[in-house]
Amino acid sequence: MKRWMARSTAYAVGAALLLAGCSSGNEAKEGAQAPSTEANFNETGLPVVNEEIRIRIPVVKQHYHKDYNEMVLVQDLEEKTNIDVEWEQIPSESWTEKKNLILASGEFPDAFFNGLTTQDVVDYGTEGVLIPLEDLIDKYAPNIKKILDENPQVRRMATAPDGHIYSIPWFEDQAHFQYRNTFLLNKTWLDKLGLEVPTTPDELIAVLKAFKEQDPNGNGEADEIPSTFRHNTTTNGYYELFGAFGLADALTGFSVKDKKVVFEPAIPEYKMAIAFLNRLYEEGLLDQESFTQDAKQMLSKTKDETPKVGLIASFNGTYELGDRVHEYVAMPPLKGPEGHQLWRRQDNRIILNFFSITKNNPYPEATMRLVDTLNDPKSAMQFKYGPFGSHLKEKSDGKIEIVPPQDGMDISTWIGSTTPSTAFPLLVSSEWLQKLEKSESDKLRNGFYEIYKPYIVPEDRTYPNLYMTAEENKRLGVLATDIMTYVRKMEAKWIVEGGIEAEWDKYVEDLKRMGLDEMIEIKQQAYDRYIRS
Repeated sequence: MKRWMARSTAYAVGAALLLAGCSSGNEAKEGAQAPSTEANFNETGLPVVNEEIRIRIPVVKQHYHKDYNEMVLVQDLEEKTNIDVEWEQIPSESWTEKKNLILASGEFPDAFFNGLTTQDVVDYGTEGVLIPLEDLIDKYAPNIKKILDENPQVRRMATAPDGHIYSIPWFEDQAHFQYRNTFLLNKTWLDKLGLEVPTTPDELIAVLKAFKEQDPNGNGEADEIPSTFRHNTTTNGYYELFGAFGLADALTGFSVKDKKVVFEPAIPEYKMAIAFLNRLYEEGLLDQESFTQDAKQMLSKTKDETPKVGLIASFNGTYELGDRVHEYVAMPPLKGPEGHQLWRRQDNRIILNFFSITKNNPYPEATMRLVDTLNDPKSAMQFKYGPFGSHLKEKSDGKIEIVPPQDGMDISTWIGSTTPSTAFPLLVSSEWLQKLEKSESDKLRNGFYEIYKPYIVPEDRTYPNLYMTAEENKRLGVLATDIMTYVRKMEAKWIVEGGIEAEWDKYVEDLKRMGLDEMIEIKQQAYDRYIRS
């Protein structure tokens, strides 16, 4: 078919993008074949339609993505399904603004891939802009249905409060995705100073003091940074340390105990954790810039020519430390003064809102089959990592080798030249992931996971990522924004300046005045609905 050769390689942004998108979408529909429910549509097999149809989908374009129309896997998908997708490629930095313009215009595209929020999905689903997908999945998407049937928690999380599925999630059944941060400690420094990996908060203080005072990098200067973090962030944050004091998730603030929702920044255990971090700060053991630095500033420290950092939180170490990661060792969860030893769960196996169909789409069945076709297990692996031949190699023993980037290209650009990868609604089973020969990064991550696995907060203590009703979303948008802004402000103040004990009662009163009890009540009713589903 080679229709991709005739396409333009870019789209205008702003109003021009919207006008062009709406115009081209309507023209396509006027000249297209009959709706996919009629003779043109094939319920099974390929192509999905006998004569070409066209649909319009806006997508998030990352800086490392090649033009979607030039990606070999995207071209192949369109060729074999006979569905011509008009990709409206919107740069990631302007996605939210452009998405909101699209939604406000009323000129809806035929579908969305990733980029909608949970509030978008619930609001526009209940209003009828996004159509329910569960019947389409059951009839026309055997690959997706198999994943949902084998993983009921995925189906449950994807289901809106009214019982419909308006958006298919991303799912990668990778065990180590159940937690986020590994705490990496400079093993070279430990060995030089004759120290062991700490197991308690007090032992950690002793180790960090030695890093600060005993010149472990051997340059004769007091330039060591005992520990560095980033405030109020998922990766590189210090929130896993709170597990030693019995807190399950001090980052989001919400956990569950005996099926009751708990707001952790308002309970006594939080005070103990903050007091510990304040001690680290006062003694110069916590990087003074932890509350202001961005990722680039932090990397200038971890990748300095002279080793300077003793302790850091990292997803797998390679991003922050590069080859120096092998000089570090994972620090297991600390055992706190009351015997607590928890590690924060952040289950990234399931990410909501990766594929929705709008009411304007005259071909919902064919569109669902398009997405199910890319989720054929072997196809999904290629859309995740790149095509067989250049990016993947299938070996005689059935294992799949990941080919490293060529000519010094970084991994994101290497993959993004052939596939949108994590911008697509992929559902990858553990069965297929087990076929992969582990990359160096995955080997590190799996090793770290085995260390943390016994201590990861159980699912029944974790507040899940779930859909709220439109009314709940609206009210939480007001309450949570104000409350969490205040919590983070006071958290930073107390770590830097101290004073949490003296100011605690007023702080809790302030939270209640700001609507804390109402926020917990809304979260509780949503959680009750979730566990009943």
